[in-house]
Amino acid sequence: MSNRAKVLPFPHFDRPTVRVTLWEGPGRPHEDALRAELAGAGYQVVRWSNEPATGYPPHAHIYPELLVVVAGDLTLVLPAEERLLALGPGDRAQVPQGVLHGTMAGPEGVTYLLATK
Repeated sequence: MSNRAKVLPFPHFDRPTVRVTLWEGPGRPHEDALRAELAGAGYQVVRWSNEPATGYPPHAHIYPELLVVVAGDLTLVLPAEERLLALGPGDRAQVPQGVLHGTMAGPEGVTYLLATK
């Protein structure tokens, strides 16, 4: 038997994916109603704003997070999937733990709720 290293096949892992839900309500969403809905579902909610064309480089968390756009536009950057997701008011993205993602505010800036459990 040889002491040399062997090349083993890499196991297949299902990659968690970001789920997006588009706003279907009439008009624009109301921040207070969104906040109440999220708190009622057990989320801790923080309001976050970014100036136009600013954001955060790709990063990952040890917890899942939910982003809900209140005003403006947000681009969610998913490097591993080579995708950009455009989110507007009321749209939400569920980002599983460990998923590499970044954000970029639109030309008017963005305000969104960042919810975690």
